[in-house]
Amino acid sequence: MNLSQLYYFQKLAEVQHYSSAAKQLSISQPALSSAISSLEAELYVPLFQKSGRNVKLTDYGKEFYEYVTRCLRYIEQGTAVMKEYSNQISGSVNIGCIPTLLNDFLPTIIRNYHSHYDNTSFEIYHGMSKDIVEGIQTRKYDVGFCSKISNYPDLVFVPIYYQEIIAIHQDDGSVIGDSVTLNYFKNKDNIITYRESLAIGGIIKSLLKKHNIQAVYRYDDEISIGGIVSKFDKYAICANTPFLNQFNNLKKIHISDVPLNTRLIYMCYNKTALRPAIVESFMNYVVTKELRLPK
Repeated sequence: MNLSQLYYFQKLAEVQHYSSAAKQLSISQPALSSAISSLEAELYVPLFQKSGRNVKLTDYGKEFYEYVTRCLRYIEQGTAVMKEYSNQISGSVNIGCIPTLLNDFLPTIIRNYHSHYDNTSFEIYHGMSKDIVEGIQTRKYDVGFCSKISNYPDLVFVPIYYQEIIAIHQDDGSVIGDSVTLNYFKNKDNIITYRESLAIGGIIKSLLKKHNIQAVYRYDDEISIGGIVSKFDKYAICANTPFLNQFNNLKKIHISDVPLNTRLIYMCYNKTALRPAIVESFMNYVVTKELRLPK
């Protein structure tokens, strides 16, 4: 058994088609078939069985896949550490990110990382948290920065950043302080916020429901929320993001009884994916150097 056989086995287990796996591995199909046959002969168990024109893992193969994936991941992590010592690490990282982090947070992290490892390139894609999580699940992205979403057992969410939940209103000289409690909004009927289907919308709905506060859950982001508030006599409960800075007639109001960690942003990755050394290096850097959480 050798390392190449393990990589070949993992790729075939994921692709489930000899020709496609061989093409992705840049080897011939007979070479792949021979490597898998040798591996099965050495282990004395069948790892694959035919399924039409494809193949699928046997029960033995499924169990072996878990061990192989874990083993190769450790090897990649060790390689990343060794390359970091010599500053020889290089490659590309595909990142999925919610738009509110593209103004300052992510560019700052990339700039800081480049100061240590300048041979790295980044491909940045943006979307809603659900889109980012789906991209991590399907391995379209190496790493994501988004809200935490449940029911994805293969994904790991590490808190790395927070956005304060605030109230906004037109800065029209009306009598309202710079800081209020949620009770201030209890009897108001002109409160807007995000759609309930969004992760942050669900968080805010749960928060307001505990205080019997009614709101209209209709908007996708701080641009649409800020635009409505800037033109109409309404309050909004939303995250304090750079998107609000484009409106010069908004007053930002601190809500003193909403914890700062109510809205957390997570670094998301797929624990079953085999990550290149450069991705491991970037993720380790973020966790050790770039955490920005409330104290």
